[in-house]
Amino acid sequence: MSQLRSSSIQSSLNQNSLNQSSSDQTSLSLNNWLHQATRHLSKDSAALVWAEIQEHYESARDAALSKGAAAEEADRAAVAALGDSKTANCQYRNVLLTSREAKLLRESQWESRAVCSRPWLKWMLLAMPAAALWASAALYITGKNELARTLLVGGVTLLLAFGAPFLPIYTPKRARIFRRAKYVLLAATFALVFGKHLLDWSWLLACSVWPLFWIEWTRTSIRRKLPEARWPRHLYL
Repeated sequence: MSQLRSSSIQSSLNQNSLNQSSSDQTSLSLNNWLHQATRHLSKDSAALVWAEIQEHYESARDAALSKGAAAEEADRAAVAALGDSKTANCQYRNVLLTSREAKLLRESQWESRAVCSRPWLKWMLLAMPAAALWASAALYITGKNELARTLLVGGVTLLLAFGAPFLPIYTPKRARIFRRAKYVLLAATFALVFGKHLLDWSWLLACSVWPLFWIEWTRTSIRRKLPEARWPRHLYL
């Protein structure tokens, strides 16, 4: 009798252990799904996804339980109802900020605060392109055209980089006009400097402007994802 009771207790313990293991495995599967679906998302975006998916998971699980499914089966059905995690990750990255985009936002905001909090730095940044353009004009007058063209490119680039934050650009329409004018001016400056040798030096130009285009591509993605009311100042440029 004692042996039978001991066997019954052991069987019960084994069953409870299996149930706990199954529950842990289901929870792990959900966590794995979430980790895969939130890869490369920013912390805020990932937190939003976790909250939303957890709600969908609980809703699907409750629906399965209400239809008479066992707990383990309901858990599996709820995870399956979420779909493919890799596909979800691609979709989330198209509409939510990624970690790379969030990093660019933080760095740009830090740079803006650093300049705004130091008036002397603002005037120094404005003086640099002015000095380069003035020197370019002076050299051109004296006949030193090659050096004058080099300083012209540097002056225009510095002017666009350092002078833009101080322009009255606060609307998407003005921002679009400024960006178009910026790239037209850059293209015209490079064409003036290199002239007929522009194609020969195209590899150097591509290497030089690639970081600029990469930043602009990332900012375009951020503008598409964030409502205009949440745009920081530098997103207009």
